[in-house]
Amino acid sequence: MKRRCKIILFLLLLALLFACNDNPTVPDFDYEPEINVFGLLILNRQQKTIRIEQTYKVTDYFPEFRGVEDAQVWVSSGDQKVRFVHLFNGNYSDKENKLKLVPGETYYLRIDMPDGRKVTADCIMPAAPRILSPVTNESVPAFKALDVFWERAEFAHRYEIAVDDEFRNFKYSNFSDSTHIQLFPFIFAHPGRYNLKVASLDRNYFDHVRSRSNRDPILHIEGALGVFGAIAYDKSRFYAY
Repeated sequence: MKRRCKIILFLLLLALLFACNDNPTVPDFDYEPEINVFGLLILNRQQKTIRIEQTYKVTDYFPEFRGVEDAQVWVSSGDQKVRFVHLFNGNYSDKENKLKLVPGETYYLRIDMPDGRKVTADCIMPAAPRILSPVTNESVPAFKALDVFWERAEFAHRYEIAVDDEFRNFKYSNFSDSTHIQLFPFIFAHPGRYNLKVASLDRNYFDHVRSRSNRDPILHIEGALGVFGAIAYDKSRFYAY
């Protein structure tokens, strides 16, 4: 009986040895790289950002520079049609600042990829809100909830409110669909100087930032992952005492 057990154990060890010597095989994924687009139009200073990248398989080498450099990119609105030129590593720019950003206007993105794929999206530019309180150089109590008020901005889908101190020890942001928010975390804010920003967000950008951590992002873009959105903002610098 003991001899039989030893033989069985020997055979198992032998099989395990040969199995370990086999070269591991990598599963073959039927995967086609996707296009990843980050496009943001900012009314303030007429800022425009469009970045195009390509996704990779987990088994591929993941390059440091993933930008798509040879796409054809246009943004149009009304009688405007502006081609964005490639600058570096997948970043495209309205180099001559021809595209005029105007509240209430709809902007259309079109990307033609070298392999024939196309990406389309559109967004509406919101107007900038106006902060009513706390305004620049206003003083508010520290260690107390902060009330922020602003004027309603046309075409804004939601508002994002962000507060931080000059040393970045305190940093907080939240969303609102009204023109007032009470920031309770400010009870942990020490005396000092603070920066406040209230931004109007279009639907596309709001859905993008609120679903970044989700497995299923909320997309308003055809032919790609990512976002093509618009924002406008107002800011102030106030003091807590």
